[in-house]
Amino acid sequence: MAAQNGNANGNLEGGGNSNGSANPTRRADESQLVGMIALARKFPTLEYTFQNILVSIATVISASLSLTLTILVVLPLSALRTIIQKGNSRSLTLVPPEECRKRGKVVLIVGASRGIGFELLKQYVPEPNTTIIAVSKDAESLRNAIIHLGDTPATVQMETLDLGANSPKEISKDVTQKMIQVNVSGVTGLTMAMFERMKGRKYGKICIVGSVAGLYNPANMISYASTKSFINTFSTSLRVLAAPHNVDVVTVEPGFIDTRMTKKMRQQGSTVPDIEFESAEEMSRRMKVGLEKGGMGVVSWPTRQMVVMNALQGLNPICDEIGKFVSMKSGMAGKKIT
Repeated sequence: MAAQNGNANGNLEGGGNSNGSANPTRRADESQLVGMIALARKFPTLEYTFQNILVSIATVISASLSLTLTILVVLPLSALRTIIQKGNSRSLTLVPPEECRKRGKVVLIVGASRGIGFELLKQYVPEPNTTIIAVSKDAESLRNAIIHLGDTPATVQMETLDLGANSPKEISKDVTQKMIQVNVSGVTGLTMAMFERMKGRKYGKICIVGSVAGLYNPANMISYASTKSFINTFSTSLRVLAAPHNVDVVTVEPGFIDTRMTKKMRQQGSTVPDIEFESAEEMSRRMKVGLEKGGMGVVSWPTRQMVVMNALQGLNPICDEIGKFVSMKSGMAGKKIT
């Protein structure tokens, strides 16, 4: 019995050694299990996945109905407009009241010292009997830009305005707050002030610059794209609200345009090919045509980029998140978070 007890004790001790040697393996297995659980937690739940499937189905249905309506109803109306315009010597544009015609055309361009704003200024300066109020926060740059134009048939007045001037000093260096102050608060405040004046006289045209980045964007464009998404929605909604007052609102959603901002983006490592960046001059020409001709709620160019960005809005939330991640990691908008 003693021997058996001894053997039993020996076996127990041996079992203890065996367990001791198994501890690192067990810890490794537990670590792998924790890693797998952490990874699995990132996978969508079944309920969420089915919701996204329904979103995608609904998007297909909605897009199909939209296509049908556009082909069967909107396209014939567009053809009718073209026929009417060809048979009419007058352009199909808003007719200003008598007092406005006596005073002549007045064009307010904010951000006129460079980029698309300056190119738009160049589109209007050849027009006689037109007063252009060119606005920029940088008086020196604006002065140099106007001097560069030389003598023009239009009258150009220079004004300085900083849409972000009222931002609190303690947050003036914060990128997100600054973009909200300029792109949202500044733009909407100025726009609504102009709209109220136009509404009172039952005539006016407003052109607001958003961006295709407001339709779809890499995740690292979080602040810029969010403010432009707001502007896109704000301006398209204002167009509907302003129509009964004979005020035309056009949203401009530029794609990749060769400006100072996109040059900085490329310097920060953007992987978008140079061939995709189109000229600011052509963008401004299209802006003016859309504003003066009418019949265009949104002016977006290059067309190929606009089509892709609008199509990407049809992604369900899961694919949307994946797309933002992939486009960020591919360096589409550079490496900086804006």
